[in-house]
Amino acid sequence: MTGLGLPHGRDSSTGSAVAQRASEGLKAVLAGLGLPERAYRSVRPALTSAGRPYVYVGLLDAGDVEAITTSLRRQLDQGAEDRPGAEARGSSRCHRGG
Repeated sequence: MTGLGLPHGRDSSTGSAVAQRASEGLKAVLAGLGLPERAYRSVRPALTSAGRPYVYVGLLDAGDVEAITTSLRRQLDQGAEDRPGAEARGSSRCHRGG
């Protein structure tokens, strides 16, 4: 990855735009959660040498990640409450790993 979001490879202008939109969207969501700017300062667009778009997140403060996961859990729980029959199905959370 370039890490700088510089165009490389085939069709990189599209990949660059996708990576830029995605990184800006993530920053906006994190800001909307009330996290300080330092929590998403390292988020930036990145492209592979083939032009595949990615978002570089970098290192995040553990406390900020806890705030993000708490907010996401609340949203999942709220979404489960809003869906018909959610109580009968149980939790909608997706558990990964051990």
